[in-house]
Amino acid sequence: MDSSLTGIISSIKEKLDVLDSVRNEALKISRDVIRLSGWCITKLHEGDLDNALKHLDECRKTSRRLLEMTQPHPELYYSGFVNNAVSEYVEAEIFYSIVSRNYIPSPSDIDVPIVPYLQGLADTIGELRRMALDYLGKKNIDSAEKLFNWMYTIYTELKGLDYPDSLIPGLRRKVDVDRRLVDDTKAFLVDLESRYELIGLMEKFRGAQ
Repeated sequence: MDSSLTGIISSIKEKLDVLDSVRNEALKISRDVIRLSGWCITKLHEGDLDNALKHLDECRKTSRRLLEMTQPHPELYYSGFVNNAVSEYVEAEIFYSIVSRNYIPSPSDIDVPIVPYLQGLADTIGELRRMALDYLGKKNIDSAEKLFNWMYTIYTELKGLDYPDSLIPGLRRKVDVDRRLVDDTKAFLVDLESRYELIGLMEKFRGAQ
């Protein structure tokens, strides 16, 4: 009896040793994905599309490597740290696509599972708001409004996904945050447009005197 259990535990230990080794390597790669996606997003905010694409290309390869490595191990493939890293890549990919091509790729376009895709899509709203505010600071209302329209579209589509947290972890919380970001940005846009309209009327009035 004891020797039989010893054999069972020994077999389990062999599998856990492999899993632990893959996990350690996957953790390192996940940190690379997060770092590269951050660099891509930073370059997009700086208006440097060429270097943003270079970082994105590297991030894309690294994310694919992470998914391929963990796919044979469901315990890791569907784990929080893998989803988190891939969602960061998705955020960079979607943000780049909107800024450079006015387009949102699908999960199949970028070859990612739907959970990190939805998480990354939700996080994109924060970066769109940040860029929209930069445009407003430069009095570029048209560009800010285009980004706001993307914010609103993404939020509207995501809030319609009424599924439990066990299916799409963290999405409800992200959508709640997105709602506040969309509302705040809309109020800011309306207020600023009103101010600019008032300034324009005052300048016309002065010119008519």
